[in-house]
Amino acid sequence: MSEPIEVLFVMLPDTLALDWAGPAEAFRIANQSLARQGLPARFSLRFVGPQPQANSSVGLQWTGVEALPAQLKTPTWLVLLGRPDEAAHQNLAALREVTHWLRTISAQLRAPNRLVTICSGAVYSAQAGLLAHARATTHHLELDDLQRAEPHCEVLGNRVFVIDAACSVYS
Repeated sequence: MSEPIEVLFVMLPDTLALDWAGPAEAFRIANQSLARQGLPARFSLRFVGPQPQANSSVGLQWTGVEALPAQLKTPTWLVLLGRPDEAAHQNLAALREVTHWLRTISAQLRAPNRLVTICSGAVYSAQAGLLAHARATTHHLELDDLQRAEPHCEVLGNRVFVIDAACSVYS
């Protein structure tokens, strides 16, 4: 079996708890299912961000968030998470740091690595220049923001998810 996929959840202040907890549990359950079959874990989960601790959208504080890595291992799935609308103009320094980091690692976000966006994580990806000429979606309330952030992105509404394998973008 090939090496484990590193899944990096990018944790910003006010990140929606559902956006990281749901997918993290799905990966945990997948690893658990493999273990029951005597197979090694397929996913290695890490939580990275601009701050070692922050509050979630519901006020729960998390700690132990790792620094944003300079290099991505291969294969890595980078998961950009959403934040509630009321947080859009809060903690802008943290968002600017993540945007800068995304630009510096953008060349590393090609197959076999993947960019995975959840809700407004797509907008942050677009602001970092990662969605030019890609097909993507986001939460229905964020579609216009996504299109404004990257006019060259083919924004698809009325979708639960969009896979643009050519661009290694999963939204």
